[in-house]
Amino acid sequence: MTSGTAFVRYLAFLLLPVLAACTPRAAERPAEFGQAATQPVQIQLDAAELQRVQGISVGTEGAPVVIYEFADFACPGCAQFAAVVTPHVKQRYVEQGHVRFVHYDFPLLSIHPTAFLAARAGRCAHEQDRFWEYHDVLYAQQRGWAAEQDPAATFVEYAGQVGIDRQRFEACLRSDRYAEEVTRNLRLGEALGVPGTPTLFINGRRIEIRSLEDLDRQIQEEIRAAGGSG
Repeated sequence: MTSGTAFVRYLAFLLLPVLAACTPRAAERPAEFGQAATQPVQIQLDAAELQRVQGISVGTEGAPVVIYEFADFACPGCAQFAAVVTPHVKQRYVEQGHVRFVHYDFPLLSIHPTAFLAARAGRCAHEQDRFWEYHDVLYAQQRGWAAEQDPAATFVEYAGQVGIDRQRFEACLRSDRYAEEVTRNLRLGEALGVPGTPTLFINGRRIEIRSLEDLDRQIQEEIRAAGGSG
C-alpha cells in the first residue's frame, strides 16, 4: 500500500462521522468578487470531496513517507518550524527521495485575521512555481506583515524579492482566486481534528514531536516499515 493510498483510506475512515462539521462557521463571511478575498468561502464538502483536497508538495511522488503539515503563515510556532524543522526534513529526507512533504493551509482567523490572505498569497506564488521560496519569505518576515491591517502591498513586494512577476501576482492576490482551495484545506483540517498549528501527519498518522531527534526517529521507523533505510 502506498503512503498516499494509506492517507486516503485514513480519511475515508475518519471523515464519515464528522460530515456535520464540514460547513462554514457562523462568523465567517463569503469573499466578494473583485476584491482580495480575506475570508473562507461558503462551501460544503462531503467525505469524498475532502479526500481529494490537495496541498502543495515537494519531493518524489512515490516516496515511502509522506509528511502532511497543516500550517498558518501568521503562526509564530509555524515560523519556527519553517526555520528549523522543514529545512532539516528537506535536506535529510526529501532530497534523498525518502519523504514527500506536503503543506496544507490552516489559517487561524480568530487570532490571525490576515492569515487567509497570506495563504492565498502562497497559492498565487505557487501559480508561478515559487511557493517554497515565497513560503520562506512569509515566515522570515512574519513579524512585519502580520501586524499590518492590510498586508497586500507588502505581499506584492515580497513576490518581487523571489523572482515572481509582480503584476501577475498582484492581479491574483487582489481577487478571489484560490479562496476556495484555501477553504478546502481549512475544512479538511477541521474534519481531521487539527487542534492548532503546526500539526503534522506522517503517512496518515497524526504525530507530536518534542525534538528533531524525535521526528527523525518517527520518520526512520516509517522508512524501515516501507522496506527502506534512512
